[in-house]
Amino acid sequence: MNLNEIHDLINCLKRILHQNSTIPIPNQGSKEKIELTSTKYSFVVDLNRSGHKKPKCTFQLRAQHYRDTPLLRLDLIGRAHSNPPGDYPLANERIPCPHIHIIHPDYGDKIAYPLDDSYAKMYLKDESLEDLAYVLKQFLKRCNVGNIDEYEYQYHLDLF
Repeated sequence: MNLNEIHDLINCLKRILHQNSTIPIPNQGSKEKIELTSTKYSFVVDLNRSGHKKPKCTFQLRAQHYRDTPLLRLDLIGRAHSNPPGDYPLANERIPCPHIHIIHPDYGDKIAYPLDDSYAKMYLKDESLEDLAYVLKQFLKRCNVGNIDEYEYQYHLDLF
């Protein structure tokens, strides 16, 4: 994927395709998916709260025709990420969690950005990170999903 295609996939207007008016946010140890569509593409948002040894909470956007490559991945709970060496901002830096990965033509999803980075565009405050419904809605906004407010988001309060 080149940079123009990446930007087109991330920035195209999408809408949720969900049968029910409530979108369940998975409990600790579980996963869910939300299907999205645009005029040209189909997408999936993975909601992953499974973790083998430690709790994990990740939301990621994938295009259907690039299923193995996340376009955006928001890691809320997890380890800090060490960015690879290279010629880009934040090269060789260790980015604490929470952070967001944005696909890059040369590095794939190996680059993490702090949430308040101008390229990341997430700007979540520490106190808002405990509200998974709010965080998911902000992530969907970052994915340019237009019909977010047509759904309710349900979860149990067991983030940590």
